Amino acid sequence: MSDFIIKTRTAAGNTSVCVVDVAGVLDLNTSGAFDDAFQELIRKKQFKIVLNLEKLTYISSAGIGVLLGSIKEVRKNRGDIKIAGDNPEFDKVVDLLDLQKMFPLFKTEQDAVREY
Repeated sequence: MSDFIIKTRTAAGNTSVCVVDVAGVLDLNTSGAFDDAFQELIRKKQFKIVLNLEKLTYISSAGIGVLLGSIKEVRKNRGDIKIAGDNPEFDKVVDLLDLQKMFPLFKTEQDAVREY
């Protein structure tokens, strides 16, 4: 089993944006921790989020489900989740599920942060 790491931090250059770094395998076994991180941000009223997936190696339907549920809550509060990191595996999933309009994709974290 691959290690799963998730951490949140303030974006460099824009303190109103929170960056969520995700590394490893995001599947049924790790999606609870992923959801907990989003719920904590929502509880703190942090609705400008950049999800850095540069080091994500795999995402299952459970991880996508957490993203879809979280983005609804975030957008209801006038925020957004922008996806950063050149990640071909995640891009395949987005294409397969036709989620391009749901999640803005950016090559770098800095590009995503600038959009806020």
